[in-house]
Amino acid sequence: MIYFLESSVEELYRSSIKAFPNTTRRQHSTDTIVIKELRWTPFIGVNTLFIKSLAQNEDREYGPCILFKGVNYKGNQVKITANDGLQYNFNKLSLENTDVLLRCNCPDFRYRFAWYNKLDHSLYGRLPKKYIATGNGPPANPMELEGMCKHLMKTMKVLKEAQIFLE
Repeated sequence: MIYFLESSVEELYRSSIKAFPNTTRRQHSTDTIVIKELRWTPFIGVNTLFIKSLAQNEDREYGPCILFKGVNYKGNQVKITANDGLQYNFNKLSLENTDVLLRCNCPDFRYRFAWYNKLDHSLYGRLPKKYIATGNGPPANPMELEGMCKHLMKTMKVLKEAQIFLE
């Protein structure tokens, strides 16, 4: 039997930086982004936690989504109030070992990372058409690596501050 493992958050973050070694704009431009809302949806029967945020960047809004897999709801290290108004407990997640699925509706994620995240089995939802650059410019993701946009990076920063991850 073949098992497909998605990348962890840390692997996707490192891959985002590796994919574009000559720019630091993505990982260092998250301070201008404000996460206005976090919506927590636990799926206890399948041990997953779906988080959708509302990210505001200047006059634009985006909806980054993260689905964490292998969540242990029998633990009690983290307590959250979910969208249904109920409280849920779970053990802290590992940034290195928890598989995730990601999505953001921003152009950076769609054109640079969505296709390659699908190949990595770390894309949440439907696959958009593969973006192929036209004209004289370089390809959108020349190293063809999976990754995350700055809105997902900021959402992860807020989740770290919420202390849902192991130290």
